[in-house]
Amino acid sequence: MKTKPDLKIAGSSARRLDGIEKVTGKAVYTGDIELPGMGCAKILRSPLPHARLVRIDAGRAEKLSGVYAILTRDDITSLNYQYGATYKDQAIVAVDKVRYSGDPVAAVLAVDEATAEEALALIDVEYEDLPMVTNIEEAIAPGAPLVHETQFAKVQMRGTSYGAPEKFKGTNVCYYFGYSHGDVAEGFGKSDYVYEDTFRFPKVQHYSLEPHVTVADFKEGQLTVWTACQDPFTLRDHLAGIFNLPQSRVRVIVPYVGGAYGGKLYVKAEPIAAALSWKSRRPVKLAFNVSESFKTITRHPARVRIKTGVTRDGRIVARECEVHMDTGAYADAGPRVTQKAGYRALGPYRIPYAKVDAYGVYTNTVPAGAFRGFGAVQVTWAYESQMDLIAERLGMDALEIRLKNLLKKGELYTPGDTPVDCDLKEGLLKVAEAIDWKRKPSRPYTGKGLSCCIKDAGGTFKIAGATVKMSSDGSVVLLTGTVEVGQGSRTALSQVVAEELALELDKISVAELDTDVTPYDVSTSASSSMTVMGLAVQRAAQDLKKQLLRAAAKAMGKKAAQLTLKNGKVYSRGEGVPYGQVISDHFGSKAGEIIGRGIYRDVKSKKAVLGSPTTFWEVGWGGAEVEVDPETGAIQILKYISAADVGRAINPVQCEGQDEGAVFFAFGHTLFEEMVYEDGQLLNPNLIDYRVPTFCHLPKEFYSILIENGNGPGPFGSKGMGEGGLLPVASAIANAVSKAVGVRIFDLPITPVKVWRALREKKL
Repeated sequence: MKTKPDLKIAGSSARRLDGIEKVTGKAVYTGDIELPGMGCAKILRSPLPHARLVRIDAGRAEKLSGVYAILTRDDITSLNYQYGATYKDQAIVAVDKVRYSGDPVAAVLAVDEATAEEALALIDVEYEDLPMVTNIEEAIAPGAPLVHETQFAKVQMRGTSYGAPEKFKGTNVCYYFGYSHGDVAEGFGKSDYVYEDTFRFPKVQHYSLEPHVTVADFKEGQLTVWTACQDPFTLRDHLAGIFNLPQSRVRVIVPYVGGAYGGKLYVKAEPIAAALSWKSRRPVKLAFNVSESFKTITRHPARVRIKTGVTRDGRIVARECEVHMDTGAYADAGPRVTQKAGYRALGPYRIPYAKVDAYGVYTNTVPAGAFRGFGAVQVTWAYESQMDLIAERLGMDALEIRLKNLLKKGELYTPGDTPVDCDLKEGLLKVAEAIDWKRKPSRPYTGKGLSCCIKDAGGTFKIAGATVKMSSDGSVVLLTGTVEVGQGSRTALSQVVAEELALELDKISVAELDTDVTPYDVSTSASSSMTVMGLAVQRAAQDLKKQLLRAAAKAMGKKAAQLTLKNGKVYSRGEGVPYGQVISDHFGSKAGEIIGRGIYRDVKSKKAVLGSPTTFWEVGWGGAEVEVDPETGAIQILKYISAADVGRAINPVQCEGQDEGAVFFAFGHTLFEEMVYEDGQLLNPNLIDYRVPTFCHLPKEFYSILIENGNGPGPFGSKGMGEGGLLPVASAIANAVSKAVGVRIFDLPITPVKVWRALREKKL
């Protein structure tokens, strides 16, 4: 265990810098942006899940008073209209055919929303119905209708090109990832018992409080976009490619973002808004309602078959995983998600023989992409549910079998990757103690469940830069590419700067994210900002500190090594000089500024399965106690305890909020969230028919344990967190339900109807 550094500001639960703005309604979001002459945009979406576009006639709509522009396939031929996070398989608006119900066919720009809606109704579209595939089984069946008949240009993403082997040409499999070590058949031969189970994860929606919204202004050969997104620099690069512009002529500005969870990564509504502005030469606002966001991006439904060989005393010998991820009508980040699901499918256990096959599959449904903990959530549901099943089959305690197989700190997850950087047993035992694992429930139909999960933090190449500027009065401005999506990054990163520069937090401000002036950052994702951007910010602050000390040494006639920083002053023994005076002395007047710069970049490795070792390992432990009503199947969560390995909590209250928020988030896909399809139509794209957790679903006892061992690579021993709490929830609750009433649910969500039916079948 590393010794905790003596910190004054970092490590404290400082008040959020953006808190007052947000709670008073003064915070500016993209939807608040208003520009002179701006029009309102609306999208015409396909009513059919799979159809050829025979004819589009916008003549009547164009004649409607108040319409500024109509965008159809005929308007985008001069553009590089195909785009995508991994494959260029999606068009600004549909060109040849529509591939899901909700696929954009045309767009209208008008003086107001009512006029735009009226114009949409005047666009005539003729479709030729095509057979559809709406789930994994239909999509991979021999002779299945193809969602895409052609292969697409691959996008080089963080140094990796994604694709499917030639043998999958002419099928709906768009990506394959395989990994193995040892001969798994030999491993099963050495096992005393071999168990095989299949688990399913539903299609669910991010439901951010703020749906997707974009403002675009194309003028004088330059495109400016204000948008709620998580990766402005990547978006800038895509837009530059679409409109044949140098990146320096595309500017992306990100105001506050009202939640994202991965749903605002990569390209979403921005090309349509930008194309309308390009055609009309006026500013455009395109704001989705909730139902439109439901028809824009989702989490991958999954089918996970997991086969595990064990010894009589419960040691895992071999594991084989077959993972199918339904990526919907377009790949988006699906290949990356599929890769991650495959890589993370083995779990936090020592497995001598392993084989994983993971497939990304096209279907005629809403595209699936990045979503909090992507890939890991689907497979952890499977492997942690099966761990309890194996324990039950062997007559073992579920905690005991996990402790027997968990990787130790310093062991390798796979050759070439970063060794495990935390004590997996420590967190699991803390959770077991917190839910009083050894004590039997005092009431009937109650049960307890445990889960332990691990995910690499990214595992693909990350680059981040930061700038810290000190003005002539000693105050500081931080420029960082990390997007504030509610996680508290502005506050935590400012605490790092304040700690390094010995300043009060109120002397630091964070500049608005603007790709024209903000240093580059790959994306705000993978729980990595505190580590990746945190290191860039810390290095920038340290660079500024060195310059400040050199300037002070010259002004004070001392050596820099003799000087220290404290409370906004440079000290030499008892004498303190304010930073502002140091800068004034350095420049000869109250003018000028000192600028510090910092960079972070991952290290590539040919030995690593994913191309570069993970920056850190994110771990989630969860324990649940539930009560089940045997007459109705209704589940009540009595107690849920989460534990998070945070290395060092830069802002403990924010860390607790992130972890508990992740758990609460996962109650949704565990207990009731599911996008329901019938005949290719999404039946519940709204918050009346689609349920998300509310305060009434809070457990009676609910808290998070922060484990601080200083084992992180980030500033002051910190590491990323926020997704880890999400991962163990479904399996911990399912394991508890099994203990309570003796039925095992294999397909999420665990609804009362499913439990009730399982109980009825058990009695027969």
